[in-house]
Amino acid sequence: MIEPTDPAPTAAPGPSRIELFMTVIRVARWPSTVRWYIDILGLAPVLLDEAHEFALLSAGGGRVGLQGVKEGQMTPARNRVRLVFQVDDLDRERNRLLDAGLDVGEPIENHDEGYREIRFQDPEGYSLRFFAWDDPARALAFAR
Repeated sequence: MIEPTDPAPTAAPGPSRIELFMTVIRVARWPSTVRWYIDILGLAPVLLDEAHEFALLSAGGGRVGLQGVKEGQMTPARNRVRLVFQVDDLDRERNRLLDAGLDVGEPIENHDEGYREIRFQDPEGYSLRFFAWDDPARALAFAR
């Protein structure tokens, strides 16, 4: 019996409209984990939000987000990592994903931080997010 093969991946035409903004890791011991990434690995803090237990750290050309999770709320390993992509046009990307058959909800507004996002999963169940700044100038605060 011959196994069906997956289609070969094809590159999107033209330059990418999607930029990996950060990889978020959900952690149970937020303060000590943040210190470890800063003190031991040498990553530079971009944003430290103790009230929401979130740290954004610069890792050369990339960023790592550390999100604290309350005791007893830690999820299975595949839900501890989230890829967050920045896009120029959230509605266009959402429509493209919907046209491709993905289960994508309505955009979520985050007025406090000035962005909109959509959430979905890859075929293995990993969490992915696309977001776009309400004010494109806001992206300058996080420029590399």
